[in-house]
Amino acid sequence: MYKQQIKNLLKVNLNLKPSERLLLFTDDEKDYLVDLMDEFIDVVPEFTHNFSHLVYPSLKVHGTEPPEELWRITFGDEAVDRLISSGTFEKILNKEKYSASEVVSTLKEYSGAVPDAVVAFPYYSTTHTFYRKVLTEHFGARYASMPLFDPSMFLTSMNVNWDEVAKVSRDIAEVLTEGEWVHVHSEDGTDMEFSIKGRKGIADTGLFHQPGEFGNLPAGEAFVAPVENEAFGKLVVLYAPDRQLERPLVFKFINGGVEDIEGFEDYRHFIEEIFKKMPSARFIAEFGVGTNPKASKPDNLLEAEKILGTVHIAIGDNHTFGGVNMVSFHTDYVVFKPTVLIGGKGWEKRLILKGKLQRI
Repeated sequence: MYKQQIKNLLKVNLNLKPSERLLLFTDDEKDYLVDLMDEFIDVVPEFTHNFSHLVYPSLKVHGTEPPEELWRITFGDEAVDRLISSGTFEKILNKEKYSASEVVSTLKEYSGAVPDAVVAFPYYSTTHTFYRKVLTEHFGARYASMPLFDPSMFLTSMNVNWDEVAKVSRDIAEVLTEGEWVHVHSEDGTDMEFSIKGRKGIADTGLFHQPGEFGNLPAGEAFVAPVENEAFGKLVVLYAPDRQLERPLVFKFINGGVEDIEGFEDYRHFIEEIFKKMPSARFIAEFGVGTNPKASKPDNLLEAEKILGTVHIAIGDNHTFGGVNMVSFHTDYVVFKPTVLIGGKGWEKRLILKGKLQRI
């Protein structure tokens, strides 16, 4: 049903070559993702015969390290066995402290043929994991991450001029790199200030042609990891990652972390349980700006955070893209029709006015 769109993804977004190794994986959270894997398997041989694939049991939480079986398919049995025998692999899966340099050294020494390109479409995200970071930063894999993907997106937010999306995303990423502070407010009641000093803006362009490039599909954002202990104010949450809340929740930030949640909604209990299990999940992790003109679905986080003129603020893990917080949780919350000021020493500019990107 989506074979032509899959071909476009492999050709346009990944620029996949016949000599390259491709890895496909998803989870079993949704039947349509398992069906989509079958469609990929039908199409991929037109591009390369060197590919592997896996469907693994759902992990139920965004940002959790993927299971051992995927590590074995990716890096080989000997490399994973070495990590297990040293006691390191369990620490990686639990996001406990370990020597990243030693892990990379082991993987480089004992890994087999590592993929050149990855299409990751499990319902629960692997973007903010050490697994992804190792593949892109140390093995040069190109990595398309598609958490919460709905195949109908092939016809909307995936059907865009990627060169234009890339240009806007890169321009905003440069501004984020230059900036030191951000102020976000909206008519819904969000009013937050936080520091991005010394942090690098990243463009999610949807074009993964060079070694080590990664991002979402559908793509279309520029994002940065704020300073974890320097966020203050309130964030009004209207949507969980995959549904509209019956009643808004208000996250109150002090010294970078959510200190209090106001409002009565079942999602509040889920978040509070996460905070009990993982206290560092409460800290600000990401600030992003949507740049995709075809994105429109507010109740699907993957697409909602790409809507042109929106911003999103995440809590949880950010150690894989410039931050220092390592935790098995990462979730974004979208602010609609925001006004955003950004500035540094001696300058400030309005980046967005009531949901409209300003000239930069």
